[in-house]
Amino acid sequence: MATIKPAKDGPLMVKDVPILRDADGQNITPDTPSIALCRCGASKNKPFCDGSHKDAGFSSENPDTELRTSAISYVGEVEGHVVTVSYTPALCGHVAECVRMQGIVFDPDRKPWIQPENGTIEGICEAVAACPSGALRVGLGQATPKHIEKNDTLIAVVENGPYVVNHVKIDADPGAEGASKNEYILCRCGQSKNKPFCDGTHHDTGWKDTP
Repeated sequence: MATIKPAKDGPLMVKDVPILRDADGQNITPDTPSIALCRCGASKNKPFCDGSHKDAGFSSENPDTELRTSAISYVGEVEGHVVTVSYTPALCGHVAECVRMQGIVFDPDRKPWIQPENGTIEGICEAVAACPSGALRVGLGQATPKHIEKNDTLIAVVENGPYVVNHVKIDADPGAEGASKNEYILCRCGQSKNKPFCDGTHHDTGWKDTP
């Protein structure tokens, strides 16, 4: 079974993950089935840990900050059906796949930023399926909004962003409504207020993953 265990004040200890993919979409083949992935943002051998967390004084503890862990529902009529898109801010890493794919529905510069009535059911479902963090869910009619999950078991690096993780068991709980156990994102910059999970801080601070 593929697993991730966050080490206290240290890296992500990963075992038996069949696919590790870099930011260019290329598969990385580690020398061993057990690897340590950097999550302090300081390694000079990213995505692997090189011990820089010790010199950087990285702490895996989270500050006493109130996170937006409750889900928000956005409802609209789409093609004669009531469509509900559920969104949990604390889970979002601002990877912005939803904006890229369906900017007519998902627009952070507009209020409300999600307007299902502007899109199609197919387009909304595709955008929700592309969300790597589990922050988005969709439901038709009276159905409870759900994730649209992928099948691959992998860890993928997002350039200047988080780790995207599919179907890997992790020894941690994001503590947010609607979180998926199968699809989530993990902090690489070391600055998240919800470690080991990404909360989008890399986006807000302009973090870069180059040494």
